[in-house]
Amino acid sequence: MGSPGSQAAPPRDAGDGPPDHVAAPIYAIGLGSDGTWRHFVDGAGRRGAGVVAIDLADVVRTGDWRLAIPDDGASRLVTGRQALDLDPAGGYFVRLADLSSLEAAPRLAARWRALVGALAAWLDHVPGPVANRPSAWADNGAKPLHEARLARAGFAVPESLTSSDGERLWAFAAAGPTIVKPLSGVRARTRRVDPGEFTVAAGFSTGRGPVHLQRYVAGVDVRVHVCGGAVHAQQIVRRRSDGDGQGAAAVDYRELDAADLEFSDVDLPGDLVRLLVAATAESGLLLAGWDLRVDGDRYWVLEANPMPGYDWYDRRAGGVVTASLVDLLTRRPAAFGPAVSGPAVDRPTVDQPTADQPTVDHAAPVTTTPGLAARRMG
Repeated sequence: MGSPGSQAAPPRDAGDGPPDHVAAPIYAIGLGSDGTWRHFVDGAGRRGAGVVAIDLADVVRTGDWRLAIPDDGASRLVTGRQALDLDPAGGYFVRLADLSSLEAAPRLAARWRALVGALAAWLDHVPGPVANRPSAWADNGAKPLHEARLARAGFAVPESLTSSDGERLWAFAAAGPTIVKPLSGVRARTRRVDPGEFTVAAGFSTGRGPVHLQRYVAGVDVRVHVCGGAVHAQQIVRRRSDGDGQGAAAVDYRELDAADLEFSDVDLPGDLVRLLVAATAESGLLLAGWDLRVDGDRYWVLEANPMPGYDWYDRRAGGVVTASLVDLLTRRPAAFGPAVSGPAVDRPTVDQPTADQPTVDHAAPVTTTPGLAARRMG
């Protein structure tokens, strides 16, 4: 279970003394195939943290689970190798992923949906530190809403338009350099667009929308990882022309070969640092990856990612992001406050399906949609 070299530690009781990096476990929940998850498990272990590494694929395929809300002290995840009692006061590094759409077997697909939905609800309710709670900053999956929220928080955000109207899209793109971005949180290529793409002659119709356009901002890329009150910023400079090999400019530096990029630590203005830390905390996040573009002395915010693949940057920075995460996740829950307030009335649980229990009834106490699960179980 987990990554080679990971260290499994016994769960800590809520009444134990002040935690340290050896005694306080960090539960790392994710996929063994995820490079960021493996990077955290290995890096936290090297820093003396007791890491309980849990691969969701092992739980779905060979395991079992029981999750109670409010937690009754008996929540657990089981893999084919061992049973792991979950300490609600422990620290959690979480990268949930629902792979149900990749499963050919309906029963395994149902188990993916049920496990991820139940875990999302449970993690939103436990009192310990979680990086990150599944419900935190969910608007990242809807770019127009996400950008509007960033602007309301006081950040400079490039002008944008979401529409299916070809004439409106044409007018926006004709007014200045423009890029097209994915409307949802699904990773897709961001590229420059030409106004002519939104004409009838080019084959555009309302059925091809909605399309999300944003004004292109030239400048230097800066990636910022905010971990609680710690801010780690790296400037990314392109060593040569940013052609993507296909005759077009590469808008996103992540599309380029790493050999063409130069990373260096950079200091940010104090006012911007305070705003980034405040916005991250107000969104309920312990970790956020912020994408900035610096144009002269102006800092534009392009996006804030609630589940950043931070390992690429952390390796170049000597592991400082992982070190900050370990510090956050080994703190006492009192430092963060309870996840949910109010009296505990009942304790619905979610257990894995058995041969005698149809999988369609498996998640009956909750919906498998994470956001709805959190609301119903609250």
